Amino acid sequence: MLKKIILATALVATASFATWDKFPVLEEHKGQAELGLKYKMQGDWSTMGLFAGARFTVISNLELGVQVPYTVFTDFDGHDMKADGLNNIPLMVRFQFMPILNAFLDVDLPVGDEEVSDDGWGFHFGAQFSQKFGIVNFGSELGLALRTEGDDKMSPPYTLNIGAEADFLVNDMLTPYVGIDFLMWLGETTHDGDKVPGSDQSGKFGLLPYGGLNIAIGSMFYVDLSASFGIGEDYFGKDTPITLQGKFGVNF
Repeated sequence: MLKKIILATALVATASFATWDKFPVLEEHKGQAELGLKYKMQGDWSTMGLFAGARFTVISNLELGVQVPYTVFTDFDGHDMKADGLNNIPLMVRFQFMPILNAFLDVDLPVGDEEVSDDGWGFHFGAQFSQKFGIVNFGSELGLALRTEGDDKMSPPYTLNIGAEADFLVNDMLTPYVGIDFLMWLGETTHDGDKVPGSDQSGKFGLLPYGGLNIAIGSMFYVDLSASFGIGEDYFGKDTPITLQGKFGVNF
C-alpha cells in the first residue's frame, strides 16, 4: 500500500510540476494562452484531464503564468473510480537574467478537489539553460520539487528533476521535438514530521522520454501534439506510464 501511495504521489508531482517550457521567456508584453487534453494510462489505471493556461511577460525578462487543470475521469480496470474535479492550480514565474539563463518558481495552490488533489502546498524551483545551434533549439532545466504536509500530515520525498529538449526548426510551420526528463527522489515520506518506516526511496529514479510536433497556423495559432512514457520500475512501478497530450494555443 505504501508503495502505491508513493507512486501516486510521484505521478501527481510529475503532472503538477512542469514548467511551461525550457526556453527563454517571451518578449515583453507578449503572451500565450492554451487549451489542452491529456490522457494517461498505467496498467489498469487510466485518467483523462483538461487544462487551460496562459502566460504573459509583464516587463522585460519577467514572465508570469497560470494553469487550471481538471480531471474528467479516473478509471481502474474498466470501473469509474469517481475521482474527478479541479486539480491544484500552479502559478508560474520565470525571470531571464541572462540571454541563455532563466530562474523559475512554480507554486502549487492547494485549491483542488480532495478526490484528485493533495491539500499540501507545492513548490518547484530551479534554473534553465537554452541555446540555438543552427536549426536545433536546445533547452534544459534543473529543478527541485517539494510538497508541504496537508491535513493527512503526510509529506512525500523531494523530487530532483533534470531535463533537456531539442526542437528542430524545420520551417515556419512545423517544429518536431524530442526530450527527456530525469526524476529522482530525495529523502523519505514523513508523517507529522516523522519518517514513515520503510518509506526511504532516496536515490530511486525514473526517466521520462517524450516527443512531439508543434504546428503553427499562421503567426497567431498553433497545435501541439506529444507523447511520453516512463522508464524505471523503482520510480514508476512495474507498469509503464504513458501520457498522450494535445494542445491548441494562441499567441497574443
